[in-house]
Amino acid sequence: MSAKKSEPPPQDSLATPQKATFFRLGHKNHSQWTALGSASFVLISGGMSLAWGAGFAVHSAHRDQLLLTVHMQISWYATAILGALFGAFFTHRLPQQPIYIFGSCLVIASGILFLAWPECPGSIIAARYLDGLANGLIFVPAMSTVGEIAVSEMRGLLASTVEQLSSNTGILMQLIYTAVWQVDWDVVIVADQVHGVLSIVYGVIALALALTLCVESPVHLLMRSNEQRAVVSLRHLQRPYMVTSETLLRLDEHKLYVADNREMCVWLSLQKGFPALLKLLALRLLGVLCLNYILCCALYETASQLVSCFHAWTYVIFGVLRWCGCFFVVVLMDTTGRKKPTLFGTFSTGAFAIAFANLFGRTPHMITALVMLFSLQFFAGLGQCASAVYLTEAFPLGIKPHLVAAVYIMELITRLLLCSFAPSIAGITAYFHVLGSLSMVFFLLGIFCLSETRLITLAEAQLKFTKWFNKDF
Repeated sequence: MSAKKSEPPPQDSLATPQKATFFRLGHKNHSQWTALGSASFVLISGGMSLAWGAGFAVHSAHRDQLLLTVHMQISWYATAILGALFGAFFTHRLPQQPIYIFGSCLVIASGILFLAWPECPGSIIAARYLDGLANGLIFVPAMSTVGEIAVSEMRGLLASTVEQLSSNTGILMQLIYTAVWQVDWDVVIVADQVHGVLSIVYGVIALALALTLCVESPVHLLMRSNEQRAVVSLRHLQRPYMVTSETLLRLDEHKLYVADNREMCVWLSLQKGFPALLKLLALRLLGVLCLNYILCCALYETASQLVSCFHAWTYVIFGVLRWCGCFFVVVLMDTTGRKKPTLFGTFSTGAFAIAFANLFGRTPHMITALVMLFSLQFFAGLGQCASAVYLTEAFPLGIKPHLVAAVYIMELITRLLLCSFAPSIAGITAYFHVLGSLSMVFFLLGIFCLSETRLITLAEAQLKFTKWFNKDF
């Protein structure tokens, strides 16, 4: 009888801990998000600026100048490129906290210029210069170190939240205030001032998080041979805030990661990083093709043929679906994995792009074309989510910031080129045929080339990316 009493209860009581695993992980490791919370809010501001520069600012006094004024076109992108170059140099050389503080202050200054002088083109250009510099400075260190801060079980969730979800939140906020604003409202504040207020709010929150909750990457500290501070950093990145056996295991994992990468010279690092660089360039540039001025023109032309005058509610649906596509798959990054959502999203994006190209301009089918365009944005958000995770996992440690910066700079150059001209109806149709074709090609290649990196260490993920072909799912 006593033996029966000492037996553990059957499966019911064991089900509760399993169900609570995700929430326990989130509670235990929430410090890892707050350590990068400052970067998240700066990138939300960057998402707003990307949408503004792509033409999603119907009520802005400066929207028409985007195609006429060179400074207005290049301002955000030029300083974001400059910031990325600085970020590549400073990451793993200087502490992150001063960089995050400076970037947050730049976002606040940008918001003040939007708020104080909304009608002055010079002020708007200066504000975009400042916001672009902030995003370039923050993007590279944040994406280089997010994988070093996160535990393996939450690396996908954290990386995709910090970059993709933050950027898409900024895009959504820009599209929402653009949609609800009415030029005939009898109010003192103008639309661009709303942009300024939101930027100030994001900047203030980012500054507060940078001053109080920023934690340095333990890998950065080990690279500087400061093991004691690395232990302190790991202690602050988990609950309870004390050194446990798990802390020491993570320390050993990071020490092995640093030691393996220290043995690689620059040339060997470049050789090992080159396959990952090409794959990520293809994936991230495909994402650029799904949000730019051509997409804005396509949305306007499609919606304006359905109603007598264009209504900005289409912007809201456009932005909400893009955000939802990203949001729904963020939580799957460490369970379903990275590869399956990326391939599914890319294939669906290609299918809807080709369908839209075939329907666009055919008046009886414009409502269907609009649905295709909305669906394309949902799957674009879904398919791009894992690209943020791949950025922090793919490259050898010694040159990781430089290759992250290279991918980001190529994105910015492509965005600038696509936002520099207004396409014709025929041009929009051809563009979507090209987008659909490239998406399908990437889908077929991705089946054999993309890596699945969930629930493995950074060193193991990096090893997978050195191979040209990875058939694992």
